[in-house]
Amino acid sequence: MDRAFKLPDCIRLEVGEPNFPTPSHVLEAADKAARGGKTRYTENSGIPELRSRIAETFATDTGRITKVEDVVVTTGAMAALYTTLMSIADPGDEVIVMSPSWPNYLMQMTLLGIRPIVVPTTEATGHVPTVEQLESAVSNRTKAVLINSPCNPTGAVINQAQMADILEFARKADIYVISDEVYDKITYEGTHVSAASHDDDGRVVCIHSFSKTYSMTGWRVGYAVAPPEIANLIRKCQEPTVSCVNAPAQYAALAALDGPQEIVGEMRDAYRERRDEARRILSSSGIPALEPGGAFYIWIDISSSGRSDVEFAMDLVDKHQVAVVPGSTFGPGNEDRVRISLATAPDLLYEGMRRLIDETRS
Repeated sequence: MDRAFKLPDCIRLEVGEPNFPTPSHVLEAADKAARGGKTRYTENSGIPELRSRIAETFATDTGRITKVEDVVVTTGAMAALYTTLMSIADPGDEVIVMSPSWPNYLMQMTLLGIRPIVVPTTEATGHVPTVEQLESAVSNRTKAVLINSPCNPTGAVINQAQMADILEFARKADIYVISDEVYDKITYEGTHVSAASHDDDGRVVCIHSFSKTYSMTGWRVGYAVAPPEIANLIRKCQEPTVSCVNAPAQYAALAALDGPQEIVGEMRDAYRERRDEARRILSSSGIPALEPGGAFYIWIDISSSGRSDVEFAMDLVDKHQVAVVPGSTFGPGNEDRVRISLATAPDLLYEGMRRLIDETRS
């Protein structure tokens, strides 16, 4: 990214940020809130109207009875994850996490003194962990398993049977399930399965965000839906860290939920079209890549280049002005992969991919 920032014409395929504008009614709601004097501190948990609307939406989506008290509005999903980990685990405790997975998981655990127990996933299992893997990773210091569906970077989606198995494992191990579901509305085939839909004893914390769903990355609004005892701790952890989320941004998030939802489907359909064309381009060039079932990334095998992921990525940005993410960023065992983002204007996306293909052959 540092090299890419110095190249004004660099094609940016490394950043997971929608290239669509924030919907106009969301902008108008924030403006109205700010001009109406809603610029002061809010409750640590968020404004009641937003929490109530989130609870209603979450209950509809998951079938789980959800109270306002279960919802904590956070500074993006990152803050929801951080305060959830802070609430569940003490320094020295363990949390099971997958590889490949979003690197911020490990960074947050490092900051909190939590020991990550990394479970490698493979294409053979659809990059979903098996129960046997999870059972071999658990110990008496394990406090939670952290899952992500749809997954960044692979686009893997956990189906109903797999989610039921993961929840049954968690019950037997008596640990929490932290379920990162920020891409829940970007699922291409079938319906997203929330861990909450299989939670019958209050051990699931779901992490959500307005960033990807409504193209609101810079607004920094996310939320956690958690069992009462954990929600209360998350709420308390916000006071000494961020206090509360920006007030006008919360009213903007409320407008996103209350307003027309067509834009959500339109963005998902655009990503699907880009996915299909990107895979066609790669396939016609003989470069293996996973077909993502959700999110907006493609996980590409660059082993034919004969270089490590970091060497390849550096050569790509220096020689071709295209930025991608080295696979090792997402955990050990991924040194022959790179990730590209589909959340890029199609003409730039496809041109960047052609340059990537040229670099694999050089």
